[in-house]
Amino acid sequence: MGVNWAAAAAWTFFYLVQVRSAERGLSLFRDLGLSAAPDVAKINISHDEYTKMMTLYLDTRQQHHFAIPDLLTFYPVKRDWWPRLKFPMRPQRVEVEGAQLHVLAPATGNQTSLRVQVTQILSARRRRVIEEKLIHLSPTLPKWCEFEVTSAVQSWLNGERNLGLELVCPECRNNYLKPLQAAVSALVHPEHRRSKRASPYQSLRRTDCRKLRKGARRVCCRHDMEVTFSKLRFIEMGSIVQPKSYDAGFCQGQCPPNFNYATNHSRIQSLLHQMEWKTGKRNRRAVPKACCAPSKLEPLEILRVNPSDTTKLIVEKWDNMQVVECACS
Repeated sequence: MGVNWAAAAAWTFFYLVQVRSAERGLSLFRDLGLSAAPDVAKINISHDEYTKMMTLYLDTRQQHHFAIPDLLTFYPVKRDWWPRLKFPMRPQRVEVEGAQLHVLAPATGNQTSLRVQVTQILSARRRRVIEEKLIHLSPTLPKWCEFEVTSAVQSWLNGERNLGLELVCPECRNNYLKPLQAAVSALVHPEHRRSKRASPYQSLRRTDCRKLRKGARRVCCRHDMEVTFSKLRFIEMGSIVQPKSYDAGFCQGQCPPNFNYATNHSRIQSLLHQMEWKTGKRNRRAVPKACCAPSKLEPLEILRVNPSDTTKLIVEKWDNMQVVECACS
């Protein structure tokens, strides 16, 4: 039987790419203290634990930044407990950064994984799916689960009709998941603070990129780079509760002579590069131009699941996560 060498080479290349990507990920996780990732199926964060640690996380951020959101909590009307979960909300002029529905699901008896849809009730016959996810329950004990409901909460706080939510579960009795407890936690910004939300370090950024006239070359400056942890596709990132995303930033642009040098060394390096260029002494060992690189970085506060106790949250500070300024180095 002949060997398909092209296919074998393709699979070998794919395997090496995957292995190297995994190795880079493991190195990153070790540096960030994520080498011991919690088992997602065992995460069981109560609403009280979430509220306590989220408050601590926001207080920690407030020591360094401005425009910190307020944490609001809403509880359902008891008479409308099931299958509809209605959370009374007074219309407010706010922007919702994020909102989570926390429900305490009952023990399943045998089945431990269920697919559940959270739907927003729009009318007697209309429903809008907000999120669909696989939840992992316990056969013997109640367990807390979390769902993303930002769009629904924003619409209700904007004054739209609030008919509540439903937890649709085709594998559950009566086609619904009936929680033992429920609450909605929302991070909101007053409308007058909205303009300050974009960047907690904006007032410190001397080197942010500016709009250029057509055809102009951009010199070394800081660009925005939004990082969403869930899109990194590493299971270890699933333990991060807040922030969901952040502006990491990156540096890019030309480094012309005598422009924003990071150090005296980079100034000398640029001078030698110019001298070699003018004299025509260019070879493989030539001195390179100074490159646009981060010159000031700031840490990022993280709220995540405790890897040694999946019922608890911890607040950490990860160093050098956000580029604040750039320079030629």
